[in-house]
Amino acid sequence: MNFKKILVLILSIVSLISFSFAIDAEVLQKKVDEAQKLLKNFDAVAAQKLLDETLALDSTFASAIYTYHEIELMYGNLSDAQALVRQAIEFNTSEQSYRDKFDELRDLINQVKDAQREVDGGNYTTAKRIYNELIEKDPSIAEIYYRLGFVAVQEKDYDTARDNFDKASILAPGVEKYTKAKNILAGNIIQEAKKSISMNDLATAERKTLTSLRINPEFGYAYYILGYIKLKSGDITAAIENFEKAVKYDPGIHSAWYNLGSTYRRTKQYSKAEDALLHAIELEPKYAKAYTTLAQTYVAINKLKEAEKNFIKSIALDPNSAAARESYGELLNNQERYAEAIIHLTESAKLIQNPKKRYLTNYRLAYAYNRSNNYRKALDTAKEVTIVNTRFGGGWFELGVAYAKLGDKQNAINAFNKGRLDKAWRGIIDPERERLITGKDLSF
Repeated sequence: MNFKKILVLILSIVSLISFSFAIDAEVLQKKVDEAQKLLKNFDAVAAQKLLDETLALDSTFASAIYTYHEIELMYGNLSDAQALVRQAIEFNTSEQSYRDKFDELRDLINQVKDAQREVDGGNYTTAKRIYNELIEKDPSIAEIYYRLGFVAVQEKDYDTARDNFDKASILAPGVEKYTKAKNILAGNIIQEAKKSISMNDLATAERKTLTSLRINPEFGYAYYILGYIKLKSGDITAAIENFEKAVKYDPGIHSAWYNLGSTYRRTKQYSKAEDALLHAIELEPKYAKAYTTLAQTYVAINKLKEAEKNFIKSIALDPNSAAARESYGELLNNQERYAEAIIHLTESAKLIQNPKKRYLTNYRLAYAYNRSNNYRKALDTAKEVTIVNTRFGGGWFELGVAYAKLGDKQNAINAFNKGRLDKAWRGIIDPERERLITGKDLSF
């Protein structure tokens, strides 16, 4: 082979290699261009994948390294963004735009540091001025809005804080600290509201809760707290409305479902009550109180077998629930199962420490004692009822029944006389009182 042929062959090989490199560079640049389009639509995840693929093929591809800095900017990693631009300059020293960007980022980082020093010193007006100047230069950096949002928090300007956190999360939807900032702020304010509730300052609690909902209008837990406040304030309609919103925006709050169901029961919306309480139990199968309220709902609609099953379940989960035992005892009384009723009502009375709060339990217990012919215990229990609540006709009625059954008709009549002062009981007491006055025995 002569020299001329060898030279032609060498030139052909070099040409092929150069052409191959040109194709590779063109392919890589297309990936970078596509990544830049994705970044304009704030799709950092897809853009990052393309850039990773590009750099896996050529780790020195300056255009990809430079474009990568935009992702770090979106994520709020200002120093990392600057480091990437510096690296891009090392691999392409002739690109002036890289050097300009490096200088811009250096100034940006210094200004952010200046603003943070102002925040730390409580000079919020100056900090805001710096951040707003940075936004004017480049309105696409989520970190600036994020920091501006926290300045607004310090000034208790929660609406502005919300708006800035929203802007940050829109610019960088894949960054958790931006997307969660608003919710964390709303949650912190709700904790303040709960403290106010614990101090029985419902006005402050409501104001803070409404502030939380201004920050995040879809904050289910805040609606739950607002519903609770309305319930304590006696506004049942508003309580239901807010509990309904609570489970709409956050169906996983079992206590919201419970309170919704309990309030439905109070307003005699039994079908809705049953549904809400079953939701609460599904979320928290060991929620004893929910079984009790569900059982009370079933009693109201005469599903007595279902009621008893749920009372038993509630007591098994919480044997020290006075409410469950009293309600179950009342059901047993109505079914004339007095021996069983006495067991549960006795336990309920023991669990209620304040005598003023157990008069109804003792009334039901006296009722069970009288109907099971245990008149002496009925007498003692009914006396306690009348001492604690002199205006409650039911206590005087059971006391009169006990006296009558023990043969003391005069004290029975005296008890009936006091009991009939309660208009709600007069229609029950008068026929039995008249029988005693005329020398007859009670009708039962």
